[in-house]
Amino acid sequence: MKTIYIKLLLVAFVWGGTFIATRIAAQHLEPFAGAFLRFLFASIGLLALVWMKKKSLPRPDTTLLRYYIILALSGIIAYNFFFFSALKILPASRASLLVALNPVMVLFATAMVFGEKLRWTQVAGGLLSLFGAVVVIARGDLAHIFDHFGLGEALALGCPATWAVYTLVSRQIPAGQTPLITTTFVCLIGTLGLLPLALWEGLPLATLPASVWLALVYLGLLGTVLGFVWYAEGIQTIGTSRTAIFNNLVPVFGVLFSVLFLHESIHWTVVAGGVLVVAGVASINFFRVV
Repeated sequence: MKTIYIKLLLVAFVWGGTFIATRIAAQHLEPFAGAFLRFLFASIGLLALVWMKKKSLPRPDTTLLRYYIILALSGIIAYNFFFFSALKILPASRASLLVALNPVMVLFATAMVFGEKLRWTQVAGGLLSLFGAVVVIARGDLAHIFDHFGLGEALALGCPATWAVYTLVSRQIPAGQTPLITTTFVCLIGTLGLLPLALWEGLPLATLPASVWLALVYLGLLGTVLGFVWYAEGIQTIGTSRTAIFNNLVPVFGVLFSVLFLHESIHWTVVAGGVLVVAGVASINFFRVV
């Protein structure tokens, strides 16, 4: 049992690093081009994993294929457009705290779409996280928040919005479909969908520095393949709610790495807002568990 907790801690560590890797790649690649290369590596890694597990990719029926396409459009194409675009503009520390609203968006979207009842503690936690995001956006100047809300912030908030769509549609996948097979199909479809968009933006492969290739390999193999496998293993071993708690560490690692590797300066409002975001999300997950 201790092993899975170590793996999930490493997943949070790796996912915190995706903000740094994306920030590096986004300075040399347009959003669709960067996303295409990321998921090209991810697709190769997932296909290799399927082969090592001696599994085959079953032919999906029309309904399942429709779900896969929607998942690819929302969770891969749209999400990564916002992710790369935001990190082209915003510091990684700031972006990581806004993207940390993923669980809050999912919580409220699930309640609205599926009519799930929320405990008052979950609502309070969600509102606390949203207020923390407001503090981060406003940089402490709440009276003039819209003066600080720019394109980068809008793009970063597109991540939790599209992730909420991805999560809601994921619930429609039949229980018989394994996470590995579903994710492989979605990655393959997403990669194919990103290809013409990447070619339209331009793929300057010959001029990319080694640091960008390293960042893309990190995003594809570690951030997507390894993260997915261990996260899915966590869900199977200790359940969804306990596994989701480890997501709270992702923005913490994201901010820490941005200081260590990108030498970003952290304003006190980022720290204060980040504490509120993480505390709110942690309370949501905690009260789902107990």
